[in-house]
Amino acid sequence: MKLIKILLSGLFVCAWTPVIEVRAEQTSPVYPGKEWTRKKPGEVGLNTEKLKELSDYADGSGCIVRHGVMVYTWGNASRRRDIASAAKPLYSHFLFKAFEDGKIASLDERINKWQPGLNQINKNLSYKDSGITWRHCANQISCYGLTDAPGTAFAYNDWQMALFWDTLFLKVYGVRFETVDDEVFHPMLTDELQCQDNPTFMAFGVKDRPGRTGISPRDFARFGFMYLRKGRWKDKQLISREHATMAVTSPLPGSFPRAGNKAAEMIPGQRSIGSKRIPDNQCDHVGSYSWLWWTNGMDRNGARHWPDVPVDTYGCFGHGGMRAMVVLPSLDMIISWNDTKIKSDEMENHTLKLLKDAVISSGSGRIVVDPEHPQWLKRDDGEPFFMCGPGDLEDFLYRGALRPDGTRDGDQMQLIEKMKDTGANCIYLMAVRSHGGDGDKTHNPFVDNDPRKGFNSNVLDQWEQWFTAMDRNGIVIYFFFYDDNVRIWKTGDQMGKDEKKFIRTLVDRFEHHKNLIWCIAEEYQEGLRVERVKKIAAEIRDADDYDHAIAVHKLNGLDFSEFADEPNIDQFAIQYNVQTAEELHAGVVKAWKQAKGRYNLNLSEAADWGTGVEARKKSWACAMGGAYVMILRMDIATTPKSDLEDCGRLVRFFESTPFNEMVPHDELGYGGTTYVLARPGRSYIAYTSDLRGEIGLKNLRAGRYTFVWFDCADGRQVTQEDVTVSAGDQSWNMPRSWHIPQNLGGELAVYIKRVEE
Repeated sequence: MKLIKILLSGLFVCAWTPVIEVRAEQTSPVYPGKEWTRKKPGEVGLNTEKLKELSDYADGSGCIVRHGVMVYTWGNASRRRDIASAAKPLYSHFLFKAFEDGKIASLDERINKWQPGLNQINKNLSYKDSGITWRHCANQISCYGLTDAPGTAFAYNDWQMALFWDTLFLKVYGVRFETVDDEVFHPMLTDELQCQDNPTFMAFGVKDRPGRTGISPRDFARFGFMYLRKGRWKDKQLISREHATMAVTSPLPGSFPRAGNKAAEMIPGQRSIGSKRIPDNQCDHVGSYSWLWWTNGMDRNGARHWPDVPVDTYGCFGHGGMRAMVVLPSLDMIISWNDTKIKSDEMENHTLKLLKDAVISSGSGRIVVDPEHPQWLKRDDGEPFFMCGPGDLEDFLYRGALRPDGTRDGDQMQLIEKMKDTGANCIYLMAVRSHGGDGDKTHNPFVDNDPRKGFNSNVLDQWEQWFTAMDRNGIVIYFFFYDDNVRIWKTGDQMGKDEKKFIRTLVDRFEHHKNLIWCIAEEYQEGLRVERVKKIAAEIRDADDYDHAIAVHKLNGLDFSEFADEPNIDQFAIQYNVQTAEELHAGVVKAWKQAKGRYNLNLSEAADWGTGVEARKKSWACAMGGAYVMILRMDIATTPKSDLEDCGRLVRFFESTPFNEMVPHDELGYGGTTYVLARPGRSYIAYTSDLRGEIGLKNLRAGRYTFVWFDCADGRQVTQEDVTVSAGDQSWNMPRSWHIPQNLGGELAVYIKRVEE
């Protein structure tokens, strides 16, 4: 994951200029106050005519929020109305809150503690309902009122939902229908969100389906916005980031069974919150039901719930879609509607497609994890992102003589100036290199270089100037918190309050930069334990409002098993010291296979990389294996500009292709091809380090193809369109073009795309 572009009028900023502080304030996350801030659609990158097409299609009333401001409304978006089943995520929200506040022992606690009547029913089914847990209720897998056992099947069931609501609010929170708004709903949620239209859990009064929620579209959007911001509202975490994330990213697997339709005994006097049918099993989960939210998952047949919508979309829907609130994180957008004509998954998909199609500019261009392809990163405006550049300077922040105020008189701006037009797009730098790291005792950002005295604001201000210049020029701030073996706080597996403050201060100060990747530590094993690294990652994730990628660097090797399934770690920063391009490529492919799509790879250090042709071939070998590339000892100052430009050409080529949809497929190489990335049947990148004969691919589908030939050494390019290709193994000669004075060189990459008929 991740919203405003950082602009600065020049590289050289006078020490007294206040522009840095102003920019930092402007890029803080925007939240509504008592009223929503309003902007025109065009001001946030949306097409008004497309939004009008959406509202005409939907009818009813609704609103659209982007980047924290209200940008479009139709009908009466302030009118409070029942939202039917779209209310259910509000219930799971209060379940998470009850657990976090210690009102219940666990999400897997049996609810018969609160509803002993469950122990008395369905004797002939071994009193199955005594095993119902909170987790079962909040994922509609309790099978209450049906013969299926709890946790074995899905049943969208309004009798169960009433059991859940009554147990949670009347028993756990200890309120009555008449008091739930004043004692729970308002003080613990809607007042915190500064809702404008007096939401209520008693949409029809206390005698008609209590728990049915009345809320306006614009207030419901506030609830969605809080989940978009991972449970945070302004300076307060209303529920933990962990639960806010889990709620919308943990759908039942597509293969999970649906319950049958054989009725079973319920507690005497059991009410329903909606349906009156017995038995009640209204719909399937289509691989998309997560803690009472609907997500964009895959059904039993591998079909996407909303095929034309970003994969990270989630929402809540009532009456078949007539009433809804939907969050599109990758577009930083929320839509809320009520009383519409939308009545099916297909109509939901079309409505949300219209919203997606209204986007002119999807976001800030911030680097985030690609939610559809976590093995790669992308930009949050939908643009591709590839990284290749200096895997040094570890001491970038400490170059130059130390001034009395703690700042430096180094050449940082000159290094940025040298890089900015080359296309090389990253610098590997470290916040702390003292206390066991490779730097001296002054290589840290503290007052008098003493951690006990806290941060030196002058130092952070100077870093901000450099980072702003890097950001503006598309250079990634690859930000290590710790050098190897740094031990400021010797706390074993734990994080103390001083370390938490250290992490949060740096994240809060620099998170607004779009070209930023966090890395916890270089060679982490020298100074940190695995559990401590995980806790640091969780602290960064919790503090970062923009969901920048988080990496960890290891001492050596390709094994990342200790962090492979860690949800807060997105990238393996690899150190792999082998001699040749071929060995580097083979190692990266091995690491790619071990990753299994769970995280992305950055070949961030390899000894004896070399320069010139050797360096370029190693960079391409790693990229073609599925890794980003940072080059050890590329210190910028003494690096030939041509080497930086080689990195830039690699970035430019990859970002001109859909490489983030591809995986290594060297077995498809044919003829003179050395390495292959592919989405077989659709698109390919074939690379040869020294073409002999023809470049080729195996097992091609017959059809028309576009070829883009790229000279890796000088960036010359030739495009061939409508090339007819027969099925099977095929190879091609290097093309000639009237506008290329000489043939392309022998080090070539070819992007090959099948043209849809």
